[in-house]
Amino acid sequence: MATKINEEERVASVVRQQVKGMIDGDLNILYKVIAPEATFVHITGTTQSKNEWLKQIKMGRMHYFGSKEKLMQVVVNEDTAQVISRNELDARIYGFRNTWPLQSRTELKKNNNQWQITKSQASMY
Repeated sequence: MATKINEEERVASVVRQQVKGMIDGDLNILYKVIAPEATFVHITGTTQSKNEWLKQIKMGRMHYFGSKEKLMQVVVNEDTAQVISRNELDARIYGFRNTWPLQSRTELKKNNNQWQITKSQASMY
């Protein structure tokens, strides 16, 4: 018997795929789950486009080692969604490695029945 997945679970899955793609260095999955026009606001306040951020990952300037999910709150409103998540993220960013307690506010939209990330803003909690 197949289990039906609700929209909140589908949205949470996309955010988790992004985190897994970051840790695995899997640019293919990141290109899939992130919309072309997406923007990322880092804890420093720096804003990057999808392509700029993925270029930093590809070059090794942003390298992710692991993540422990602490919170995942999902709100879906028809074809848009917002996720508040908290992760302890082990990463080396521009040469500095640390485990950061990050809270992300992630916005998603649904196109052709597929959820994609359109914006993510990170802060420390």
